[in-house]
Formats: sequence, structure tokens, C-alpha cells
Amino acid sequence: MSVGLVAAFGAGGLTALAGLPVSWAVITGLALGLPIALFGAGYACLIALEKVPAGVFTPLGLYWAVGFPLAMLSHASVTEWLVTGTPGLPQEPLWQFLAYHALLSVGFAFGFMWAQEQIGRHWWPRIRPHNVYAYRIVEQYKETAAYMHERKEAAKQNRKDKQRARQARKVQPAGRRG
Repeated sequence: MSVGLVAAFGAGGLTALAGLPVSWAVITGLALGLPIALFGAGYACLIALEKVPAGVFTPLGLYWAVGFPLAMLSHASVTEWLVTGTPGLPQEPLWQFLAYHALLSVGFAFGFMWAQEQIGRHWWPRIRPHNVYAYRIVEQYKETAAYMHERKEAAKQNRKDKQRARQARKVQPAGRRG
């Protein structure tokens, strides 16, 4: 939800910097920040309920490929309402608007994942003892870290084995070389 808060301040701040009324800045900030906060909370719930794994980009990217364009559509609709007095859709064809924002969502998803991991790694362990969902998330990250450590060690061992095999070929007696 904190990402939605940042988006709200960003959209509202840019509106205020453009010299528009404060009420417009507040409304446009909420029009973008609220949907992003709700989608962000939804994704956090999916992780907590173990519907998607924590720290994995593919499900996150797919989630935001839908969520981000819908949040931007909400923002565009409210902005149209603010300017013209009636809610409306963007001027370009709707599919183009949604496709464009689906492309932008990849960058947003990376930022969302980064923020979630930077904030979450400090927050989840604190609330873990009394929050079953935080406990699950921390356990998922621990399992992922253990798996990554095992892969790293196996790769290191594989490199050592290859290096020993090369050295063994170099020191063979001259008569045995083919």
C-alpha cells in the first residue's frame, strides 16, 4: 500500500506544481494512489495466502500487467471528470491505452518488487511472531535463500571439479598422451 501512497503524492505533487488547484491535486493523487494501493495490498495478500511465491517476478509482472493499466484507466477517467465535469475514457482507443500501460507495467512491477523487498525485509520479521501471514512470507524467503545458496555451492563445486580434471589432464605422463 505504501507504493500507492508514493504514487498519490507523486501525481498530486505534479498536479500542484502545474499550478492547478489543491483540490485537483488531492483528487488526482487519490485517483492514482488508491487503485495502486489496493492492487498492492491485493498482491501482498496473494503472497501471504501462498497463492504466489514471494520474490518471484513472473507472477508479479503478470499481476501488474493487468493492475497497472486498470489503475491508470481509473486515473485517466477521474482526471477527465475533473477537467470536463463528466467521467470519460482516454481519447485514444481503449486497447491502445491499456496495451501501452501494460508495457509500462513491467518497469512498475520491478519497482514494486524492489520496494516490497526493501520495506518488507525490515517489517515482516518484526511482526512475524504474532502474524501468521508475515511468518509465511519470511519462511518463503528463507526457503528461496536456502535454495539459491545450494545452487551457488553446487556451481562452485562444479567449477572446482572441472579445474581438477583439467589439471589432471596436464600432468599425465608423456607416454600416455594420445
